Amino acid sequence: MRIEDLRGKKTAVWGLGAEGRQAIRYLTEHKITDKIILLNDTETEKPEGCRDFELFCGNRVADALLQAEVVIRSPGVSIYRSELIEARQRGVAVTSVTDLCLNEFLARPGCRVIGVSGSKGKSTSVSVLAYILREFGYKVALGGNIGRPMIELLDGDYDFIVEEFSSYQASDLTASPQIAMFTNLFYVHTDWHRGHENYCRDKIHLIANQKAGDVYFVNRRNPQSVQYTESYPENRRWYNETAGFHAENGVLYRENEKIADIAELRLKGNHNMDNMAGVFSVLEYLGVDIRQAAEMLKNFEPLPHRLQEVAVKDGVAFINDSISTAPEAAIGAMNSFAGNLVLISGGQDNEQDYRPYAETVENNERVKMVVTLYQTGPKIANVLRQVVRRPDFELLETDSLEKAVRAAYDKLKGLGGGTVLFSPTSPSFGFYKNFMERGEHFIKIVRSL
Repeated sequence: MRIEDLRGKKTAVWGLGAEGRQAIRYLTEHKITDKIILLNDTETEKPEGCRDFELFCGNRVADALLQAEVVIRSPGVSIYRSELIEARQRGVAVTSVTDLCLNEFLARPGCRVIGVSGSKGKSTSVSVLAYILREFGYKVALGGNIGRPMIELLDGDYDFIVEEFSSYQASDLTASPQIAMFTNLFYVHTDWHRGHENYCRDKIHLIANQKAGDVYFVNRRNPQSVQYTESYPENRRWYNETAGFHAENGVLYRENEKIADIAELRLKGNHNMDNMAGVFSVLEYLGVDIRQAAEMLKNFEPLPHRLQEVAVKDGVAFINDSISTAPEAAIGAMNSFAGNLVLISGGQDNEQDYRPYAETVENNERVKMVVTLYQTGPKIANVLRQVVRRPDFELLETDSLEKAVRAAYDKLKGLGGGTVLFSPTSPSFGFYKNFMERGEHFIKIVRSL
């Protein structure tokens, strides 16, 4: 569906967060339609500039959908909601801001869309892609959670749109980027997706509508990425195999040629080089000079809340890895530092498997202590008790981030120094608005020590 297809139609905007408000603003400012219905699952006030539109909240949403010809759903509104399914069955068109914008950009000659998805590593990957392409002189817009909302980019002129796609956004797209990359797929169970199988399929739906001549790149080392892309073999290309770009112990190679070394980069974490294998596969496909791109990579500034060094006090370094919302992210982070380590982990339960995390702690003698907290704290602690048998390991359960930071600091001071790694392994929702707010809280605590 294109934006022009909404002209004059009675359009329900479901979800009045940032994306919903942007959709309303665009539709009204560009005079696409003034027949707008506002829907929100919880009670809320009308957004600014929406006084003329009727607002339906909570239980009134289902009945209000009967009035709509088109529904623009926000990412927080699951495609598995019964109300949406019934609306589709009645012939109501259901779309999203992401789908509308993607179709607009794909229709523009000379503009290519690069889409990146996966369980972890999306933000860093799109940031590096956008950075290097800009350094080569292309007009590039970065969209997604860390860039500008896609709808804000519509009035610009670009060679490339580099967009981070969540599973929520990819799940019902009617079009696909010409170029895509998947970082990985890890176990995640959320109510939104109604299970892990749907989560994986919703991620991979990003490339379900690719055309002949389009391309997407998949991490050969990630079994679930391999498995769930089997349905779309035509445009698939691999990375992290020896015939192309692959990472080994923090070094990026193209076949046998060394391209980049994590030790020479500002970017931290050996696991990030796995993602760089995908990024450089995309760059090579686009025809850029790979060796020149590798030199540019040395000047790339890592994103905040991703293995971000906050401070060093009394020989103790504090690392903010609040973006870590899965055990696999913490496992990668553990292997990125030398010396004594204390981990702080816990957040909202996402029904994830913490046994590999605990096994990594058991096999990494540098990890002297883990402090757990929040909803997943008891779950993580229970698995650690079952798995970790090292006599030099200490487990502490606490009820606040302040107490966790203080305990970690005291432990490492007593050992003569080391690294406090705040790698939550779990989402932030229920305790913070997002991982950024969580990371800022950690930074504030560290600076107050």
